[in-house]
Amino acid sequence: MQITEAYLHVLDAQSNVKLLSERPMQLDLEISAYADKHIEGFFEHLDISTSDLIHATRITHERSDFKQLALAVADLFFDVMQKTEDIKPCDLMCLKFEREGIDYAGFLKLNFRTSYAHAVEIEDNLITNKIIRQVTTLPYKSQKVEEGFIIDMTHNKALIKDKLVMIEGSKTRYIAEEVLGLRSEMTVKRKIDLITKTAQKVMEKYDDQPMVKTAAVKKMITAHLDDHGAIDMATIVNQCFDTKVAREAYIQELEDKGIEPESLLINASQSKKLRRTQKIKTASGVEIVLPFEYVSRRENLNIVTHPDGTISIELRNLGEIL
Repeated sequence: MQITEAYLHVLDAQSNVKLLSERPMQLDLEISAYADKHIEGFFEHLDISTSDLIHATRITHERSDFKQLALAVADLFFDVMQKTEDIKPCDLMCLKFEREGIDYAGFLKLNFRTSYAHAVEIEDNLITNKIIRQVTTLPYKSQKVEEGFIIDMTHNKALIKDKLVMIEGSKTRYIAEEVLGLRSEMTVKRKIDLITKTAQKVMEKYDDQPMVKTAAVKKMITAHLDDHGAIDMATIVNQCFDTKVAREAYIQELEDKGIEPESLLINASQSKKLRRTQKIKTASGVEIVLPFEYVSRRENLNIVTHPDGTISIELRNLGEIL
């Protein structure tokens, strides 16, 4: 990755402060590494949505002039920040960079953090050490950027990490809808959760071992995403649902929720973030975490509901205890 141009704008609508940088920021090796780490999160994490910018109504500035684009984006952020107190003050780091032969423009919203430091006061030749509150420090390198977006200039797409906020009485994903002027899209994580939760709902109605069959769906989805970066839903439906009624019910549930599994695409880095275990949690506080691979085999797990309402869980074929 190579960053070729960078600007930092200070946006604090709560204090009515907008300080826009007129000259590019010089990046040393340490600050470049800081920016690189946060940029990579947009390509690695599952809480990212992808949108086609062909229908964007707000980002209309000529993108070849990055300075003017960065100024325009800062203005858009500040305008929406003035509409709600739900959006934190920040430094907006605007980056023009090249990654794997593709040109990008990145806009990382570095929210101010509350931290504490010592302060020394001297009065009447006596020292008093105090703790003071600071609210202008930025996220650590190891932390995730909470909000922002990256424009793929080659393919005219945006990778968006958004936040749901209240604007004029309505919950809004403000980056997609207010900053970019797009219809909000589901994140990869949200799509996977809905596809698997819908499978569980249908399995509970049509199968006598819903946990086992749901785990089989999760296992196959993960395998497809690992191998191909996409889901072959027809194969999953045919192999995991035993009856035509269950298969049709599942497909109908997905359509009713507006879920298009075929639109779910991930890269190799995101594949590493996929969850591969299933948690069983009981009312007594017992929690068991099992791999999808294990739960998806009927011979490994047996759950029995007794006449008094209690439940027994039997785990088989565990191998040796390590």
